[in-house]
Amino acid sequence: MSVYSWLDDGAFCATHVRGLTPHEALARLGIEVFDGDDEEGEIEEGLICAHPAEGGTILGEWNGFAGTLDEVLRPLSAGTITASVFVNVNRVADFVHYADGCKVLSFDPLIPHPAADAQAAYLSDRIELGLVHGNSEGGLVAARQLAERITGVRPNVSSHIVVAHGVLEY
Repeated sequence: MSVYSWLDDGAFCATHVRGLTPHEALARLGIEVFDGDDEEGEIEEGLICAHPAEGGTILGEWNGFAGTLDEVLRPLSAGTITASVFVNVNRVADFVHYADGCKVLSFDPLIPHPAADAQAAYLSDRIELGLVHGNSEGGLVAARQLAERITGVRPNVSSHIVVAHGVLEY
């Protein structure tokens, strides 16, 4: 069983946030925070679920992309770092890393680029994980591994539990 089994493999956004609790991470987005998963079934769009993780929090969205937006990642990464992995049902994908409110790295993890064309940030990690040099073997699994390496935030035995959630209109 995958440590990310609570994410939909076909369409998701997972945002790793270092050093913040689930409640703190959602509060930075300025949205009303709900505990547990009582109301999840009633919400169709914009639901962000906060999962506890080693080293911080993972915000999960089913078929959402808020974790790739500048207006979300700037405040979420203030004083810390974030890394998001996104894919939709059309296989449009993105990896976005912010540190202290500034974008550091962004690329499509499903279309690896030659090292000469790749952004320098974390290049050796991306090469090792199969995200450059025309090696598409890494893909989304490698992108999640890169997010873990960059942030130090990894799923643990309780990460499948939604501790808090909120709705973000975007």
